[in-house]
Amino acid sequence: MAVPEPTPEQIASRATLKSFVERMRPKVRRMVGNIKSEWFGRPDEELKGWVERGRAIEEIKDSLGYRLILTQTHKEIAWAQSQLEICDPKDVVDFRCYLRSLRFLQDFILTTEKNADIAGTVLAGREEAIGRESLAFVKSAVPGDRY
Repeated sequence: MAVPEPTPEQIASRATLKSFVERMRPKVRRMVGNIKSEWFGRPDEELKGWVERGRAIEEIKDSLGYRLILTQTHKEIAWAQSQLEICDPKDVVDFRCYLRSLRFLQDFILTTEKNADIAGTVLAGREEAIGRESLAFVKSAVPGDRY
């Protein structure tokens, strides 16, 4: 089934619509930016900061070191708990202190997922940003991850 050719009225209407859209595009962009700031009650710079800190959280969670530390911390906590069941009474205090320190470390690391300011501070000292386009990200990416 062939598509019928547009009529001259349709061609004129499409041209008018296209020119209207082109004229309105800058005005709509300005309006959307103002609405975004008004909706959130925050200046654009603050909203951009939120986005950047959110990206910092994701960047930290993407790192191999982050996953390695969390995995090892979970293993150490499980080991320390199992040792508490079989250790001598004189070693209980040492194991409990070790367990508390591991939980403190784990809680601090997990706080970076919830507090964007901490994540931004952690990444502020790095030499360069590790973005998804960078060679460092490609080397640490896990096959099968979808972004």
